[in-house]
Amino acid sequence: MTNYVKTFTCPTCETPASGAGHLCHPNSGAIPFTCEFCGKTISDARHVCVSMVDKLEYQCKKCGRLAVYDTMLCEAAPIDQD
Repeated sequence: MTNYVKTFTCPTCETPASGAGHLCHPNSGAIPFTCEFCGKTISDARHVCVSMVDKLEYQCKKCGRLAVYDTMLCEAAPIDQD
């Protein structure tokens, strides 16, 4: 799991998030960034690449967005793996 530097307060859930914010409410000031999965420089805070798809494990209970790490969402819940 990635350790994020908590430097941004999410305006949606008011909890500390990474400098890039949560996928539910990204911090546009953190763009561009380098994707840890595909290595590309990205200008879309809600970027999802092919390398991430098989690793998606969480869904936000508020907005439905999917993420690899629970820390990337405001109200993360594990995706049913049935």
